[in-house]
Amino acid sequence: MPAAHLSRPTVRLLCLAVSLIASATPRPMQVARWEASQPGCAFQAADDGTYRYALTTGDFSVTLAMDAQELDKVRRRVEPIFGLFLSVRFMKQNPPALDPEKISLEFVRHFHTKEAPLDRTILAAGLEADDRKTAQSAAVEVRKHPEKKAEVEAALKAQQENTSQMIAWARSKSLQSASPQSREASGWLLFAAKTRWIGELNRQEEFLLRIPLGGVVIEFPFTLPPSQDDLRLRTRVADQTNDR
Repeated sequence: MPAAHLSRPTVRLLCLAVSLIASATPRPMQVARWEASQPGCAFQAADDGTYRYALTTGDFSVTLAMDAQELDKVRRRVEPIFGLFLSVRFMKQNPPALDPEKISLEFVRHFHTKEAPLDRTILAAGLEADDRKTAQSAAVEVRKHPEKKAEVEAALKAQQENTSQMIAWARSKSLQSASPQSREASGWLLFAAKTRWIGELNRQEEFLLRIPLGGVVIEFPFTLPPSQDDLRLRTRVADQTNDR
C-alpha cells in the first residue's frame, strides 16, 4: 500500500492544532497534603480549645485553625454555618494569588459533597431577609396570642442579636482575596453546613479542605472532633517532629 503524503501547509496546520490542544490541556496540580509524620507538618491542641494544623514549605506557611466545639456551635447558630480560620504567609517575593472563591471544603461522609465559602454579601443579605420574615411571623403570633407577647418578643430579640453578630462576623472577618503584593492573609472561611446533599451533621465528621495556591493545592484532611487516640497520636508526632 503506498504511503500517504501530506503537503507542508497541511503538516503545519496539524502541528498548530496539536500545539493548541496541548496548551489548552490543564497541567496537573501539585498537591501538598498535611500528614502528621511529614516534615513541615505540625498539629497543636491549644488550651483554649482550638485545634491548629500547620503546613510549611520553602514557599509558604499555611495554618488552619478551628474550634474544638465547632460542630456543636453550628447547630446553635441562626443558620447552620461551619467556620474555619485560615492564615497564609508567603516566604518569597511575587507570591501566587490567594482566591477564597477557589477554596473548597469536602464533607466526606455526605456523598463527598464539596462546598465553596459563602459570599459574605450574599450571606448577610439572606440573614437580613430571614430576620425580617421572623419579625413578621412574630407580629402575627402576638396578634393571635397576646398572652404570649413577652415570650415571643424575647425569642425574637435573642434571634435578632444572634443574626446581627453573624452578619458582623461575616462582613468584617471573612477571608478576602490577597493581592500579589501582600505577603500575608488571614480570615474566616464560612461554609453552608446543611444543603440538599448535606443533612444533619453527625457527632463526628470527616473533612478535606483544599486551598489552591498557584500551581499547588494545599490539602488539610481532618476529623472533628478527633478521637482521643487520634488526638494523642497527632500531638505526640507533632512534638517529635518539633524536637528534630
